[in-house]
Amino acid sequence: MTVALARGLGMLPPPQAYALGAVCALALFASVVAHELAHALVARRFGVRTGAITLFLFGGVATLEREPASPKADALIAAAGPLFSAALALAGLLPVMLVDRLAAPGALREAVGLLGTYVVLANGVLALFNAIPAYPMDGGRVLRALLWRRSSDRDAATNAASRVGIVFALLFVAAGVLVVAATHDIVYGWYAILGAFLLRQGWSQERATRPAHSDTEAVAPA
Repeated sequence: MTVALARGLGMLPPPQAYALGAVCALALFASVVAHELAHALVARRFGVRTGAITLFLFGGVATLEREPASPKADALIAAAGPLFSAALALAGLLPVMLVDRLAAPGALREAVGLLGTYVVLANGVLALFNAIPAYPMDGGRVLRALLWRRSSDRDAATNAASRVGIVFALLFVAAGVLVVAATHDIVYGWYAILGAFLLRQGWSQERATRPAHSDTEAVAPA
């Protein structure tokens, strides 16, 4: 992440670009932790404990010790992360504007402004991306909660939301491959890798909640 960010800071000398890239990467991870903590705190409000918060290549995940007991709880827990990220993005606009207006021109002002802008954009992207209705992402969990409320069948709702997630995952993979082919920039392969990860998660959820079918085969009369 540091290297990728430093590549976009060509206006700075390499040591400063990599240093600022590292700080921005840490700010991104802190934003992801805050996003997951929002899930955990709302889950606690509904009596659901969080066993762990794990950061990994594609972001983070709050592991709940059990499923929420109602569609309402499920939707609010899922929506808490994107809403908190959106709030952080909006809150970050004020210091960015203050630095731009009050700080003296120079390298420090430029660095702080870039960092603040990155934090705003990172949290905005976290909010929008996680709101995509691709289960098991947050937007997909909200979709699952709505379907659950409508059908009163959590497994059927999970199965349906997982299928929607599979479609979005395939679109991510296709978009990543096409953009890499068009630009010859391997960095866009990230979207294909992310899509493959979501495809794996969605497929496993869809299989786990697939309605059971009878193994008895009908035999036609001779």
